[in-house]
Amino acid sequence: MKVVIFSLFLSFILSPSFAQTAESSPEKTLVRFDRNHSTLGFNVPIVNGLSKVTGKFTDFKVDLIWEPENLNESSVYVEIQVESIDTSIENRNNHLKSDDFFDVATWPVITFTSKSIVKAGDGYQVTGAFFMHGIEKEITIPLTTQSFTSEEGASWTAFRVNYVVDRTEYGMLWKHSIADFFVGEDIETDIVLLTR
Repeated sequence: MKVVIFSLFLSFILSPSFAQTAESSPEKTLVRFDRNHSTLGFNVPIVNGLSKVTGKFTDFKVDLIWEPENLNESSVYVEIQVESIDTSIENRNNHLKSDDFFDVATWPVITFTSKSIVKAGDGYQVTGAFFMHGIEKEITIPLTTQSFTSEEGASWTAFRVNYVVDRTEYGMLWKHSIADFFVGEDIETDIVLLTR
């Protein structure tokens, strides 16, 4: 009886259907970005938008799996090192790193982890968990893509995100001594990721 059971078990694990099930699915390919020509930027309105401060984060990673014909298989994870913030003025950078704003010593990383990506008109809507300054919220951001192919056949694609973040919703409540409205609360992201 044991011989019969063993024979049945052996024939089952050697069958093509079992082998196909047990075989691990192929790894999905991450999109490669040209970091030298990609930007995680932002704009801060000054005096109700009469001027603005522009900045960027220079140390970040983006893990993007992009299957436009099968968006259920697409995903994105973004991780930003807040220490890398750069507004071209060192004193301002240090102030932004302090506990008046990002509090880098306590919350050194900003992350976004997608939960779904859906087509929306000419672009896409990406919903996911956004974590900044110790607070996580589910947000939906607009994503657009634009491609270019040279006469020689080389091709590039840009992934763009323009989204407004209210800093007060993430515990950044600092106000300028000149006037409460001097530094705006709605921060516009200006993100361009260029493939290579």
